[in-house]
Amino acid sequence: MTPSFSTILSTVQDLESIFNRVRYKLLNNPTEASAKLGEVLGELGHILEFLEKESVKYLSIYFMDDKSNFIECRSALLSLESGFVTIMGYEARGHCHKIGNIYDKYLDRWFSKVLDADEAQEVRWIFERINSADDDMIEGIKEITHWLKDESEVILTLVDDHKLTEANEKIKTARKDIQQTRRNIVEALAEMKLLQASFIVSAQTI
Repeated sequence: MTPSFSTILSTVQDLESIFNRVRYKLLNNPTEASAKLGEVLGELGHILEFLEKESVKYLSIYFMDDKSNFIECRSALLSLESGFVTIMGYEARGHCHKIGNIYDKYLDRWFSKVLDADEAQEVRWIFERINSADDDMIEGIKEITHWLKDESEVILTLVDDHKLTEANEKIKTARKDIQQTRRNIVEALAEMKLLQASFIVSAQTI
């Protein structure tokens, strides 16, 4: 099944939504936590970058007619088929837990002081989603790793049956299927980078 990353994008978009609503309250009350919030947004950015980067590794595979890149492409597929990308996924999972630790140590107190009770609670709920054992972010990471493994297995079967044209066409189809999702990821990443920059600058004023 083509990944939608709906869970991970939902979490990121909810976080962007609340921060866009309260950003001026936070920017007008800078503390050392401002820099920590910028760090959190950077960690979320790493997760989105992981999703895009790993997708592109697969989608960029194309077997040339003269087979000049056959070994290179097949090796890339073998790496994906083995589930090696899951190891990278575990690294991305680490960002989730780092975010939770920063929130507990630096951000919760700041948000409770600067934001009204409902706003602070909304932010707290989103961070709990990020840090929980079965959170949206981890499910999103699992989604991409499983999809890449399944896709590569199918493509390798075609390759080993000498059906290179069919293999290329299937990868092209996958690109079209996941195109809008990748656009959503890049848009979310761009917004995250803008928010991150504003809080880093704010931290420099204290």
